[in-house]
Parts: sequence; C-alpha cells; structure tokens
Amino acid sequence: MNILNEKKLENALVELEIEIPVEKVELEYRAVFNKIQRKAKIDGFRPGKAPMAIIESRYNEHAGPDVAENLAKSALFEAVEQSQLAPVSEPRIEYVSIKRDEPFKFTARIEVMPTVVLGEYKGIEAEEKTCNVTDQDVLDEIDTVREKTAVIDTIEGDDAVVENGNIVKFKLKRIDDVEKDMVDTIEFRPYTIVVGKSKDEYTLDKHLLGLKKGVEKEITISYPADYYIGDFAGKTITYLTVVTEIGKVTLPELNDEFAVNNGYESVEDMKIKTRAYLEKFVNDRIRNESKNELILKIADTCTFDIPESMILNEMHSIFQKTQQRIGYHAESLEHFASIVGIDPEEYRGKLKEDAVKSIKNVLLLSEIVKKEDMKVAEEKFSEVVETLAKSMQRPSEELYKMMEENNSRANVEQDILLEMALDFIYENAKIKKLKPVALDDLVKNRV
Repeated sequence: MNILNEKKLENALVELEIEIPVEKVELEYRAVFNKIQRKAKIDGFRPGKAPMAIIESRYNEHAGPDVAENLAKSALFEAVEQSQLAPVSEPRIEYVSIKRDEPFKFTARIEVMPTVVLGEYKGIEAEEKTCNVTDQDVLDEIDTVREKTAVIDTIEGDDAVVENGNIVKFKLKRIDDVEKDMVDTIEFRPYTIVVGKSKDEYTLDKHLLGLKKGVEKEITISYPADYYIGDFAGKTITYLTVVTEIGKVTLPELNDEFAVNNGYESVEDMKIKTRAYLEKFVNDRIRNESKNELILKIADTCTFDIPESMILNEMHSIFQKTQQRIGYHAESLEHFASIVGIDPEEYRGKLKEDAVKSIKNVLLLSEIVKKEDMKVAEEKFSEVVETLAKSMQRPSEELYKMMEENNSRANVEQDILLEMALDFIYENAKIKKLKPVALDDLVKNRV
C-alpha cells in the first residue's frame, strides 16, 4: 500500500490517494473467487466443485466490487495508522475501475477529529448587569406562592367592571393585519390575566380596566423598536378583545401558619429564604449572561475545523431535545416546522447555527482545559454527584453504582472540566459592572 497523496480539506476532511500493487490485487481476486467457488451452483457440477476457470469467467464482473471493497478497507486501516489520523465517521471511497492485472488506485475522504486553534482567552472585556433585590421583590415572589391557594370568586352582575387585582378571562384577536371584511373570520383566542400585576408599560391588562363583561373593545399598542418581544418590536398592533369573566382574588393571609404550611419556620424565615433564592437567581442569571458573552468573543478569535457529520449529529440531538421539551414528536423536521409555524429551511439553518455554536464552545473549553492542565479533584466530583443525587431525589450511592456499571464517570468529569474552564474565563476576564436594573426588567430581558 502506497499513499500517493494526502490533502487536508475543509471541515476536518482529509483526502488520501492510495495505490495497491498488482500483486495484492491478484491475491484478493483469488480469495474472492475461492469464496464464490464454495457457494456457486453451476449446472453439471456439485456445489463448490466447479472449475476455477469457469468461476473466473462467469463471475469476473461480480468479483470486482468485492475485491475493491476488501482492498480499500484493508489499505485504509494501514493508511490511517501511517498518517496518524483519527476518523470520526465511515470514509467515503471513490475509484474509477479495478482490473486484475493493474495496480488498484482509489481515493478516500476521511472525516477526522475536529481541531481548534485557540485565541486569547484571558483578560477578555465584558459588561455585566447588576441587580439589587428589593423588599418588594421578595413580597412579590411570596405573592406568587399565595396566588396558588388564592380564593377566586366570580363577580356577577351587569355593572361589574374590571379593576386592578381582578383575575380576568378574556378573548383576543389581532385585526390590524387583515382586511376589515375579514375580521369576523379570525378566531378569538382565550387568555387569563391578573390585572395590574404586570409592570410592563405595554401590557394588555391596562386596557382592560373599566371594561364590562361581553363588551368588545379595540386596543392599539405601539411597541418600541427595542421591545423585548422581537415579533412586536417597532410595530403598532391593533387587537379586538372581549372580557368573558371577572373574578375577585382573595389571597391567603401572610402569617406564620401560611409560612409553615409551605415549608418555612415563620414569615420571617420565608422572607429570608426567598431573598436568598432571588439573589442566587439574579447572580446566576447575570454570571451566565457574562459567560455567554465572553465565550462568544473568544470563539470569534479561534479557528475551528469541524467535520460535517459532527454538525449533523449535533443538529439531530438539538432537534430531539426540542421535541422532548415541548412534548411533541414530529415525523420529520419539515413536519415539526409546520407545526410551530416556521419555514423548514429557516429552522434547519437555525439548528445548524446552534449546533456549530455548541460544538465550538465545547472545543474551545476543552482546549483551555488542556492548556491550563485542569483536573477534577475528588472532593469536587463528590460534591457534583451529591448535588445531582439530591436533584434526582435518589441516593448518591445509586448514582455511583450507575456510573460504574455504565462507565460514565469520565463523561461526568468532562462536564465538570468544561464548567471549570468557563469559570476560569470569567474569573480572568475584565468585567465592567453596569448600573443596577430592576428584577422584573432582568427577568424579562428588557435590559
């Protein structure tokens, strides 16, 4: 076997041009003909007893593809070792022809492990939001717990109107994007909202105030260009709405009994722990946003070579997870796209974009792990397993046993290392703190 040419192509693809000497070609033809002879059924001869000359004459064309495949597989194994390649998928083999009395030449395209040339990853600049949790934020969060056991009384009577604090059921449809004579053909959609709870300047519930049940009202809202819901940004939209039910909400009293019933020692304990929860949420949210910004900046300075098969596999993985998340399994990507109302090619492009981003992130973080010689301490590993066991409500011993049986400890350690690399980037970044923002704005990505 001789490697006549080795060429590196895009997308982690290596092309090898290989030649196999005529002596090996002859030996493989003989081996294939011998195999055919043992199974061939030819009139006038017992199975396996037909003369080789007849076998070779009758099955010459049939033998060629088998000979080529056998020779290519054998030669590729040797060539991959010689060139020190690490294939990630089945090679694609091409050849013009194979003849018994000539050397066999073929071309193999082999996808190899992805590579990354790491750019600068220390001292990267990023801006970071800040958010101070207020006493009102804590009370608002506690109110969401109170609402779960609230008493709702339907307000009857023709004089009942929507007031702040009411829970209102209403129907809504958009009418600015259809002809007037087609408005009646558009179906209403049902919604429920607690009026006055939202702090959003452009919320619908402000337009429901004072409405009586059964009365239609046109609502026009002009959304700013930077509105946090992209589909509405910069648009003026007109809706037609009808209130169908008005309810009075009576929240349970916030006292120690209520707190104990919800797993706290007292109201004060509930407030302390709710604040701690919100502050952790804020800190995690802000840090994750900063980390995402940092890793995007680093990725822009790196050079990646990623095999197409890896991108396709990641696209499939993301697609499957998306279906699991929404609880719907589509027959195909096209079917799924039609269900959610988007163009299939647009969705495929988004999947590929997300897949490439995900692979790049893993590659550059893995490279940082190598550069910084990171290792997972046993204490850290145990801490992660304990946290995982708690979230799964299973004994940690059971998880250790599962990892041993499935040989999956290395996968868990890899996830820990990637997180360590991300923390390393953040800790070595130049972070500029911005002015504090309100919790509600942070949650709704309005900043």
